Amino acid sequence: MSPMSDSHHIRVGIIGFGLWAINAYLPAIVKNRGIEVAAAAGRSESTQNAARALLGQNALITSDFQKLLDPGVVDAVMIAVTEDQHAVTIGAALDSGLPVFYEPPLSNRRDQLHVEIERLTSARQITHADLELSYLPIVDHAATLISTGAIGMPHGASVTMTSGWGPVPGSDVSLACQLIPWYLDPLNRVLGQTPKRVLVQDGTGVAGRMQSQTLVQLDYEGVRGTFDANIQSVGELGAHITVHGSDGDLEADLFRGELRTRSRQNPDWRSESRPAEQPHAGWPGMHESIAAFIAGIKTGDETRSGSATAVDLQLTGLAAEASIDSGTWADVARLQS
Repeated sequence: MSPMSDSHHIRVGIIGFGLWAINAYLPAIVKNRGIEVAAAAGRSESTQNAARALLGQNALITSDFQKLLDPGVVDAVMIAVTEDQHAVTIGAALDSGLPVFYEPPLSNRRDQLHVEIERLTSARQITHADLELSYLPIVDHAATLISTGAIGMPHGASVTMTSGWGPVPGSDVSLACQLIPWYLDPLNRVLGQTPKRVLVQDGTGVAGRMQSQTLVQLDYEGVRGTFDANIQSVGELGAHITVHGSDGDLEADLFRGELRTRSRQNPDWRSESRPAEQPHAGWPGMHESIAAFIAGIKTGDETRSGSATAVDLQLTGLAAEASIDSGTWADVARLQS
């Protein structure tokens, strides 16, 4: 995609104008100059009325999201629809050629994921998966510490998440496949590599594919990793990364933006703070994620959660599904360059 001039006013259309768009997208968008929400699509009359009240009478408000996929109307689209609508809306946006900001996964059905992955791979415009935690300052700082040997050579690492959301009964995708894009990517960035194969140990008791708990073992070829998720926890919502190295340890609280390290030379914990922009726009890292998308539109450069990253994470999720089916390790497929 060609870069835009600094004077260009960016018109954004939002497909799906529910609470997530209102509470997360809009507060982050208004922090950026030279951008306006010029259009919104919502299926219900109440959603359209809310959009009119917030965006004004000059904005295009419609029930037909296809009307937003017109370069004459908007310069980019942001998609915040329910997951059963991901494939049709994200897919159509990719086909339009407009820059696209979207929430993973590409589809809530395993048999559609391969098709949507090919679609994303073929896209030539800026595409940005909303992986907020990957844009956290604490993740960047942890990655710098690991790469500069602050705790020696890493040999074990984990990312954990807890919430009280609960599983989706009858889901066609597993909890691992659902959450891997958001929670595995920060760990990949801290380690500077991606897993070659995965082994899933799932919970039980919920009808369908998605369970309340999952433990994903990760083979980083030299580093042992795990992703441990519990979405029916009685504890607080949170996510943490831990790395054990040959010369020390690193622990990071992603939501609070706090990190501590220790080493053989300095065995007492040393604490640091690298919080995300406050107040959070719906989720830690949302301000940073949307700012990166806008910068990508202006420069024409792919963001860190562009198509290459998103495809790799979706393929890791499909490997998790294969592991659940086989009961053993599954290799992560890679796209041929």
